[in-house]
Parts: sequence; structure tokens; C-alpha cells
Amino acid sequence: MLTALFNRTSARYLAVGAICAAANNVIMIAGDAAGMHYWAAVLLTFLVVPPSYMAHALWVFGVRISWAAFAHYVAGTISSFGVMVLTIGLLRGVLSLPMVAAAPIATVAMVLYNYLMTRWAVYRGGSRQTSPFVEPTV
Repeated sequence: MLTALFNRTSARYLAVGAICAAANNVIMIAGDAAGMHYWAAVLLTFLVVPPSYMAHALWVFGVRISWAAFAHYVAGTISSFGVMVLTIGLLRGVLSLPMVAAAPIATVAMVLYNYLMTRWAVYRGGSRQTSPFVEPTV
């Protein structure tokens, strides 16, 4: 039973994460193509945060959304932007790799960190009431 539960949560997390990662990469690559500095493009990727939090809380982990949990999610996301900025800064700024290579590599660096941060945020800051969209995961 635990294995089945883990697999459902993991599959949902990967689906939401893939959509968010794709949006993040589109913003970074399009921003670079438009001549935007990567710092500004990183700030634009923050637009993905509210819908990402809602999808993770309601659908992935099956808990109701709350302002406290959203605050935790934002704090974790800001810290994950540090991972992104360091990776992009190294790959794009120092090594001069094209953004079409640097952005996906930075995304890979953030995946594990983001999973851990998201799980912490939605359970730590939110209620233990389950979401109406999925069966409870804990």
C-alpha cells in the first residue's frame, strides 16, 4: 500500500514539476533570446510560483491550501532560486554556455531540492485536512 501511495504522489509531483520546469525553461530561454540578463529572467520565473503551489498542495500532496503553507512554499522557492542563480551564473556567466543548455541543466539541479522543499512546505505550513481532489497521502 505504501508503495502504491508513493508512486501516485511521485507521478503527480513529476507531472506538475515537469510543467513548471518547462515554463521555467521557456521563460529563461525566451528572456535570453530577447536580450534580457539572466537575473531578470530568473525574477520572471517567479510568476510560476502561485499556480505551482496550488497544484502541489491540492493535487500532488492532497492538502488544502493556506497562507501559512504558501509562505513556506515561497520561502523554499526563493531558496531554490539560489540554486538556479548559482547554476545559471556558473554555466552562462562564467562558462558562457548558451541558455538553451544552461537552463535545462539548472532545472535538473533544482529537481531534488524542490521536491524536498515542496513536501516540507505543504505539510509544515498547511492543515492536515485533505484536499477534495485526491485521496489523503498521509
